[in-house]
Amino acid sequence: MLARSDDSRPPSARKPKRRVGLSAYQEQRLKDDLRPNCCSEPWLEAQFKSADDTDETGQPILYRYHDPHVFPPGGAKTAMVRCPLCGVFVPPNTLEHGACLDHAPHEGWGPSPSAVAIRGLQMFNLRMEGADLPPEDLPSLRKEIEQYQQQVSNLQNTIKSCK
Repeated sequence: MLARSDDSRPPSARKPKRRVGLSAYQEQRLKDDLRPNCCSEPWLEAQFKSADDTDETGQPILYRYHDPHVFPPGGAKTAMVRCPLCGVFVPPNTLEHGACLDHAPHEGWGPSPSAVAIRGLQMFNLRMEGADLPPEDLPSLRKEIEQYQQQVSNLQNTIKSCK
Protein backbone atom coordinates (compact mmCIF):
# COMPACT_ATOMS: atom_id res chain seq x y z
CA MET A 1 0.00 0.00 0.00
CA LEU A 2 1.33 3.38 -0.97
CA ALA A 3 1.47 6.20 1.52
CA ARG A 4 -0.16 9.45 0.49
CA SER A 5 2.06 12.49 0.42
CA ASP A 6 -0.87 14.87 0.72
CA ASP A 7 -3.63 13.92 3.12
CA SER A 8 -6.87 15.32 1.72
CA ARG A 9 -9.01 13.81 4.50
CA PRO A 10 -10.70 16.23 6.89
CA PRO A 11 -8.85 16.75 10.22
CA SER A 12 -11.54 14.82 12.13
CA ALA A 13 -10.87 11.70 10.00
CA ARG A 14 -7.09 11.78 10.51
CA LYS A 15 -5.54 9.85 13.32
CA PRO A 16 -4.28 12.21 16.02
CA LYS A 17 -0.57 12.20 16.68
CA ARG A 18 0.31 10.31 19.85
CA ARG A 19 1.94 12.40 22.56
CA VAL A 20 4.55 11.08 24.91
CA GLY A 21 3.20 11.11 28.43
CA LEU A 22 1.99 8.97 31.27
CA SER A 23 -1.50 7.60 31.55
CA ALA A 24 -3.16 7.94 34.95
CA TYR A 25 -2.49 4.26 35.57
CA GLN A 26 1.19 4.54 34.61
CA GLU A 27 1.61 7.61 36.81
CA GLN A 28 0.05 5.85 39.81
CA ARG A 29 2.23 2.76 39.33
CA LEU A 30 5.37 4.91 39.09
CA LYS A 31 4.36 6.85 42.23
CA ASP A 32 3.84 3.55 44.07
CA ASP A 33 7.34 2.46 43.02
CA LEU A 34 8.96 5.79 44.00
CA ARG A 35 7.12 6.36 47.32
CA PRO A 36 9.29 4.05 49.49
CA ASN A 37 12.43 6.03 48.52
CA CYS A 38 10.97 9.51 48.93
CA CYS A 39 10.95 11.38 52.24
CA SER A 40 7.52 13.01 51.81
CA GLU A 41 4.49 13.12 49.56
CA PRO A 42 5.17 16.72 48.36
CA TRP A 43 8.59 15.64 47.08
CA LEU A 44 6.97 12.69 45.33
CA GLU A 45 4.39 14.95 43.67
CA ALA A 46 7.08 17.47 42.66
CA GLN A 47 8.64 14.83 40.40
CA PHE A 48 5.56 14.79 38.14
CA LYS A 49 5.08 17.69 35.76
CA SER A 50 2.30 18.72 33.42
CA ALA A 51 2.86 20.10 29.95
CA ASP A 52 0.37 21.97 27.80
CA ASP A 53 0.45 21.58 24.05
CA THR A 54 -1.90 21.61 21.07
CA ASP A 55 -2.54 18.96 18.47
CA GLU A 56 -2.56 19.55 14.71
CA THR A 57 -6.21 20.67 14.87
CA GLY A 58 -5.46 23.27 17.53
CA GLN A 59 -7.11 21.35 20.37
CA PRO A 60 -5.35 21.71 23.72
CA ILE A 61 -3.53 18.65 25.06
CA LEU A 62 -2.38 18.21 28.64
CA TYR A 63 0.07 15.44 29.34
CA ARG A 64 2.01 14.36 32.42
CA TYR A 65 5.60 13.19 32.65
CA HIS A 66 8.14 12.21 35.30
CA ASP A 67 11.17 14.45 35.89
CA PRO A 68 13.72 12.33 37.81
CA HIS A 69 16.07 15.31 38.31
CA VAL A 70 13.72 17.01 40.80
CA PHE A 71 14.44 14.60 43.66
CA PRO A 72 16.62 14.70 45.60
CA PRO A 73 16.53 18.49 45.57
CA GLY A 74 19.83 19.80 44.33
CA GLY A 75 20.55 16.63 42.37
CA ALA A 76 24.05 15.22 42.87
CA LYS A 77 25.05 18.31 44.87
CA THR A 78 22.20 17.84 47.35
CA ALA A 79 22.60 18.37 51.07
CA MET A 80 20.16 15.52 51.64
CA VAL A 81 21.54 12.26 52.94
CA ARG A 82 20.37 8.67 52.82
CA CYS A 83 19.17 7.06 56.03
CA PRO A 84 21.52 4.12 56.69
CA LEU A 85 18.60 1.94 57.83
CA CYS A 86 15.95 2.52 55.15
CA GLY A 87 17.89 4.20 52.32
CA VAL A 88 15.44 7.12 51.97
CA PHE A 89 16.85 10.58 51.15
CA VAL A 90 16.12 12.89 54.09
CA PRO A 91 17.25 16.41 55.04
CA PRO A 92 20.36 16.27 57.25
CA ASN A 93 18.59 17.91 60.20
CA THR A 94 16.15 14.99 60.41
CA LEU A 95 18.76 12.44 61.45
CA GLU A 96 18.80 11.41 65.12
CA HIS A 97 21.28 8.91 66.53
CA GLY A 98 22.44 8.09 62.99
CA ALA A 99 19.00 7.28 61.53
CA CYS A 100 15.98 9.12 60.12
CA LEU A 101 13.16 10.13 62.44
CA ASP A 102 11.13 7.09 61.38
CA HIS A 103 13.86 4.69 62.56
CA ALA A 104 15.79 6.55 65.28
CA PRO A 105 15.27 5.48 68.89
CA HIS A 106 13.25 8.12 70.75
CA GLU A 107 13.92 8.36 74.45
CA GLY A 108 11.43 10.11 76.71
CA TRP A 109 8.42 10.46 74.46
CA GLY A 110 5.85 8.11 73.06
CA PRO A 111 3.15 8.15 70.43
CA SER A 112 0.87 11.16 70.12
CA PRO A 113 -2.41 10.63 72.00
CA SER A 114 -4.35 12.34 69.22
CA ALA A 115 -2.72 10.10 66.59
CA VAL A 116 -3.66 7.01 68.63
CA ALA A 117 -7.27 8.26 68.91
CA ILE A 118 -7.48 9.03 65.18
CA ARG A 119 -6.05 5.60 64.31
CA GLY A 120 -8.65 4.00 66.62
CA LEU A 121 -11.48 5.87 64.89
CA GLN A 122 -10.20 4.85 61.47
CA MET A 123 -10.45 1.19 62.45
CA PHE A 124 -14.22 1.73 62.63
CA ASN A 125 -14.25 3.78 59.38
CA LEU A 126 -14.99 6.94 61.38
CA ARG A 127 -13.47 10.34 60.75
CA MET A 128 -13.09 13.28 63.10
CA GLU A 129 -14.91 16.44 62.18
CA GLY A 130 -13.13 19.75 62.46
CA ALA A 131 -14.48 21.91 65.26
CA ASP A 132 -15.40 25.39 64.10
CA LEU A 133 -14.48 27.56 67.05
CA PRO A 134 -15.75 31.13 67.18
CA PRO A 135 -13.00 33.75 67.19
CA GLU A 136 -12.07 35.19 70.56
CA ASP A 137 -13.39 38.68 71.21
CA LEU A 138 -11.30 41.33 72.96
CA PRO A 139 -13.32 41.52 76.22
CA SER A 140 -13.10 37.73 76.68
CA LEU A 141 -9.35 37.76 76.13
CA ARG A 142 -8.91 40.58 78.67
CA LYS A 143 -11.03 38.71 81.21
CA GLU A 144 -8.93 35.55 80.69
CA ILE A 145 -5.69 37.51 81.15
CA GLU A 146 -7.00 39.16 84.33
CA GLN A 147 -8.02 35.77 85.76
CA TYR A 148 -4.59 34.33 84.97
CA GLN A 149 -2.80 37.31 86.55
CA GLN A 150 -5.02 36.99 89.64
CA GLN A 151 -4.16 33.28 89.95
CA VAL A 152 -0.43 34.02 89.66
CA SER A 153 -0.72 36.80 92.23
CA ASN A 154 -2.60 34.51 94.66
CA LEU A 155 0.01 31.79 94.19
CA GLN A 156 2.86 34.24 94.86
CA ASN A 157 1.11 35.51 98.02
CA THR A 158 0.65 31.94 99.23
CA ILE A 159 4.36 31.18 98.67
CA LYS A 160 5.37 34.37 100.54
CA SER A 161 3.12 33.55 103.49
CA CYS A 162 4.63 30.05 103.77
CA LYS A 163 8.15 31.46 104.15
